Amino acid sequence: MSKEINEFDEGYFDSSNLYVFLYKYKLHLSILFILSTVISITVSLNIQEKYKSVAVIYASNTSSVAKALISTRFGGKTDIMEFGEEEKSEQLLEILNSDKVKSKVISKFNLLKHYNINPEETETPNHDLYELFDENISFKQNKNMAVEITVLDHSPDTASLVAKSIMKILDDVVNDIQKERAMQGFSVVKKTYEQLSQDIRDMEDSLAYIMSKGVLDIKSQAEVYGDAYAQAVAQGNSSAVKALEEKLAVLSKYGARYMSLRERLENERLRLSELKGKYDEAKVDAESRIQNYFVVTSPFPAEKKSYPIRWLVVSLSIIGTLLTGVISIFFYEQAQKVKAQL
Repeated sequence: MSKEINEFDEGYFDSSNLYVFLYKYKLHLSILFILSTVISITVSLNIQEKYKSVAVIYASNTSSVAKALISTRFGGKTDIMEFGEEEKSEQLLEILNSDKVKSKVISKFNLLKHYNINPEETETPNHDLYELFDENISFKQNKNMAVEITVLDHSPDTASLVAKSIMKILDDVVNDIQKERAMQGFSVVKKTYEQLSQDIRDMEDSLAYIMSKGVLDIKSQAEVYGDAYAQAVAQGNSSAVKALEEKLAVLSKYGARYMSLRERLENERLRLSELKGKYDEAKVDAESRIQNYFVVTSPFPAEKKSYPIRWLVVSLSIIGTLLTGVISIFFYEQAQKVKAQL
């Protein structure tokens, strides 16, 4: 029993005592160390360098120029200088990650060629392209609710240029989306405004025609004509009676129409005045554009590479190789002992 324990303890010591174990296989581990160092340094030197360019922007809180600048119907709640809240930043992120923005960036910089993707050599060129796009170009929201645009490229100037272009493309896409809707709204308001203006002109023409018949103020005229008619009858003035009867007949014929037109015209003019404000706002939104974000950090060409971090690549490679070697030797030793006992 004691012998078995001693054998077990000896075996346990041989495989677990780190110093003894490392000393025993120092030559093997030294060779692994040298090889892994040489190989990892060679590999790290052959990894193409990448430079990083970053843009930081805040979404604006304004989507309508008219509401922010010329409208008096919103009590000053919309401020063109106000930063957008989290929801606005998330909207910018959604647009940045859309195919519309990505396709414009890909087309402008011919990224298929820039990333050395040959459609004749791969069955999935678009898939490969978008994978490299996501690997080198990223968008995220930082802890301060700002949107970060990060671009990695082998050329620092290209990285900076791509980041700047993405900002411009983002603004163009947002403005195009807003303008499309603004144009539709303006078209509806314009049609209604023009139709109401024409209706008012028609009513004014009708009212002018009635007034040309002598109907100017139905209430006062009826009162004056009525008193004059009574006096003419009392005086037996037949010619005056006849003339007044003709005037009263005109008032009777056109009076109701006159009153209706005047009342309706007054209401429609008020409506047109309100609609004119909406028309002007819709016109401004349809014809103008405003930057949809505030630039906090503008991208610029980096002076130092961001990738790869060569010392980290070499260190991790050496550590990984040595750990793999130690584990492999350990299991090899245990396997040999088990084999010897059989």
